[in-house]
Amino acid sequence: MLSPPTAGIHRFFLPRQTLAKFLLAMLPSFLSDRLFPDHRPAYRVHPTSYLDGLRGIASIIVFFCHYTENNFSALTPSHGLNVDRPSSFIQLPYFRIIFSGRPMVHIFFVISGFALSYKPIKALHARDLDKCYTALASSTFRRAFRLFGPCVVSTFMVLCLRQMGHLGPAQDTLMEEIWKWKGAVFHQITWGWDWDRDLKPAYDIHLWTIPIEFAHSMLLFMVVLMLSRVKLHIRMASVLGLMGYCLMCGKWAGFEFLAGLFLAEVFVLKQEGKKQKEWEGGEGEQKGGLMGPVMLVKGLQVGIILMGLFIGGWPNRNADKTPGIRWFFERTPLPFAEMDHLAPQKFWFGLSAVCMVWAVGELDCLRRLFEGGLAQYCGRISYAVYIMHGPVMDTIQAYILGHTDIPARGQPGDANFKAALPATGVKGVFGVKTPAQITMSWFIGMWVIGPFVIWAADVFWRVVDNRIVDWGKRLENWCLDEDTGPSPRSQGYSVAA
Repeated sequence: MLSPPTAGIHRFFLPRQTLAKFLLAMLPSFLSDRLFPDHRPAYRVHPTSYLDGLRGIASIIVFFCHYTENNFSALTPSHGLNVDRPSSFIQLPYFRIIFSGRPMVHIFFVISGFALSYKPIKALHARDLDKCYTALASSTFRRAFRLFGPCVVSTFMVLCLRQMGHLGPAQDTLMEEIWKWKGAVFHQITWGWDWDRDLKPAYDIHLWTIPIEFAHSMLLFMVVLMLSRVKLHIRMASVLGLMGYCLMCGKWAGFEFLAGLFLAEVFVLKQEGKKQKEWEGGEGEQKGGLMGPVMLVKGLQVGIILMGLFIGGWPNRNADKTPGIRWFFERTPLPFAEMDHLAPQKFWFGLSAVCMVWAVGELDCLRRLFEGGLAQYCGRISYAVYIMHGPVMDTIQAYILGHTDIPARGQPGDANFKAALPATGVKGVFGVKTPAQITMSWFIGMWVIGPFVIWAADVFWRVVDNRIVDWGKRLENWCLDEDTGPSPRSQGYSVAA
């Protein structure tokens, strides 16, 4: 038992320790790591780290996309197709990729297919079926926790913001709001088997991809399991056949996940080929004679990247009037050509995403770029950025961006009279009438709102996302039947998200 003086000191310092931990948790990790280097976690670059970096940059572009569509919709048409004003230079091909978030979603799905199948496929090539089955079982068990846990927390945060009036006046009582939130979580976010019926989840419309991710993760695991005992060439041919089947059915997400599986198989084969050359010691002798074909392949890969960036600028409307894009639009095959007005872009986004993920891994300059510190940091917080950018923008964007002068409406004394409002915020300072004004307002607003999104995502990643991942691993190990074999943790690996 503590003596009275010691107990007093303990009560005095305990609140300060708690406050210090809270303030430390509120610091972005890139600041806390510099301030407290002894507690900095060690991040290793592994053979597929470039995929994490690519996913991170893609998540930032998704944020830029929603920021632009919500606040500067005049920038979304293709260059020269604005009805009421001249176009900005950032609406030109290649420039507009900075706010083209829709193709990034397709890159997410290809990367997910690659990352989720990499460890099982690697085990199959090592002739270790037990390790393959353990990886599949572990991924399947933890997938729901990994995907849905952070979404449950983030949407509940939106519920609280609504009740506190930060997202407009509360429309329902707390119990009514909780009941609606339960319905959104159960029927729109966590139920992945009817994903193409409702793509607008309540509380955060941006979470429409989560049930797609879950359903097709399960499809991917089933395909890997089904083909785990067949010969290599039969497995690869079967995956190609299933990819074609998905395209013929108009199921672009299935095609992208299975394409990720195919790319993972190609990647493992390439790694095995490198090891074989190192053992034989003949790589240097063959390099000179293969220079011509190698340069030709590299040129093809650069062309694929350029083509993918061009297709990535596909507008949401008037694709049939956009130079260059019109050529692809007119050659969209069935059934995508007749499904809906956005289906053609999904077909071409899917193809270009597969090709770009492959080409990025083959081009050393791009691979090193996405293995760099900035891209890797974005990769670590990518899921948190995707989840948090919507709630953060909904909370602060109206205050920061403001509006230009709003003239009075109606006559004084009328029931519908609205007084004039002076200009406020970024839009009020820089304006939005000319292309230069709207581009400057877009740029300044993005750099003001961006740090809030990154900070919220960083905190959410450490406080919520990482802990849910860890809890999922602990729950799996607690539930394991020890007689069935070693746990995934004891084998020294985990499956990426």
